[in-house]
Amino acid sequence: MNLSNTAINKIGDTIRRGIKDVEYEDSVDALNVWREAHVKLMDEYYDKCVRIMLTDESTRNIIVAQRLKRLPTIIGKLNRFKTMRLSSMQDIAGVRMIVRDMDQLAEVEKIIRKWKNFERVRDYINDPKSDGYRCKHFIFKKDGMYVEIQLRTQMQHIWATSVETVDIFRSSSMKFGGGETYWRDFFRQTSSAFAIAEGTNPVRCYSGKSLNEICTLLKETMDEHRIGQSLNAIEITKLISVDEHIEKNAYYLVLDLDFNKKTCYVASFKEPEYDLAVREYQTLERKLDQGKSVVLVSVSDIKRLDEAYPNYFLNLRFFNESIKFMLEMNKKRG
Repeated sequence: MNLSNTAINKIGDTIRRGIKDVEYEDSVDALNVWREAHVKLMDEYYDKCVRIMLTDESTRNIIVAQRLKRLPTIIGKLNRFKTMRLSSMQDIAGVRMIVRDMDQLAEVEKIIRKWKNFERVRDYINDPKSDGYRCKHFIFKKDGMYVEIQLRTQMQHIWATSVETVDIFRSSSMKFGGGETYWRDFFRQTSSAFAIAEGTNPVRCYSGKSLNEICTLLKETMDEHRIGQSLNAIEITKLISVDEHIEKNAYYLVLDLDFNKKTCYVASFKEPEYDLAVREYQTLERKLDQGKSVVLVSVSDIKRLDEAYPNYFLNLRFFNESIKFMLEMNKKRG
């Protein structure tokens, strides 16, 4: 797009104003074009991340995925952050790397920091967000556009996607600061327990507490509010089922999710078919009803799609198992 930052920011300001007139509709169309303009840059860094995964046998367990930020999410972010400029939104294009543990994360980080166009890193592992979110965000800028690489361990990934899954089931918004206080406490406590287990910092409000103390608080929260029963109820709910008609050598996937019917239909496209994938994505996005979602993603191993995006498939199994294991180990330690 040959637009100045001023023109791009005007698009964002018009959408933020929220008056559904012709100018608003034109701005949404322009936002779609601006979003799509990020694809080439996103693909470039996605391929770089995949090459790390393919380096040797020890890195084959890494999951690499990419996604364009959904239109409702971009608009929601503009509305939540009134001073944010659309031209400086850094996560329209996102690549995610899910690694085994903190040792592997450190090795991958050394490589990423050497890449061209590196701007900055937001370290939410050494300094977790107040809600418990932990990850490292590496920001790259090229040709006036940003791409964000999220680097997280499997444990950090399980936690983050479980927040989104519980939000879907409870129609809450903990990811954006909403939801009941006890649920927010529960996720801060689980995050802090996971952090100490990984040898990193807990959420600041639990700084100085031992793993035993945090697990004790976690069990109290779960018992008082019957959170374990709620999580089990979600886990035994029929998971999102995926149709099996994914083409061989698929590169782009359009996931058409219905959280009420517990279904996910996948349209798959090869790498040269990006225009077709975007057309399908935009067509479905315009028809969205409540309880539905559509996303355009790529993942390095199609067979691990539900591991890369467990929140899209309402899968809490690994999260539940991790909590049960941690509480059981804490009980044995006395």
